[in-house]
Order: sequence, then C-alpha cells, then structure tokens
Amino acid sequence: MEIDVNPNPALIQPMDQNVIQNIKLGYRKLLLTTILNNPLHDENLEKTQTNVNLKDVVFSLANWASVSTLLIDKSWKNLLPNYIDSKVEERKCAS
Repeated sequence: MEIDVNPNPALIQPMDQNVIQNIKLGYRKLLLTTILNNPLHDENLEKTQTNVNLKDVVFSLANWASVSTLLIDKSWKNLLPNYIDSKVEERKCAS
C-alpha cells in the first residue's frame, strides 16, 4: 500500500498560507523584545521567560491587526476564488 503525501499541503489547506505564520512571527518578536528589554535578562533567561504573563500574550495577539486584508484574501482565494474576486472588486470601487 502506497501513501501519497502531498508535498504542498497549503494547496489543500488554503487558510494556512502565511496568516498563521504572520501572527506567530509577531508573537515571537514581541516575546523576544520583552525578554531583551528586561534589565535582568542576562542573569536568568529562564526566569525571564516564565515571567511572561497572560496580559503579555493577549497584547501580542493584537498582532492580528497587523495581518493585511490582502494576505487574508490571498488565503481564501484558493477556497472561494469567485467570492474573493468579487469582494476585492467591491473594495476597489468603494475606494
């Protein structure tokens, strides 16, 4: 029995094209900035990492606002091409 593994799962998982990666990168950037801005980060990195609290995480999820509508449109385009094209045209006409 042969299993065919798709080398490009983004074709069958259109919502996983860069949107999630963008949010993760923003979160990592904020986490590293928080760690490096801590004056004691050189002394105990592990303790600094464990001091990240829920508020820090929630604020970092505000990175969702930095995900552009164009990126979201591209992600949905493989799944709903006609719908996305019409919505993009509507936005262009409204501008």
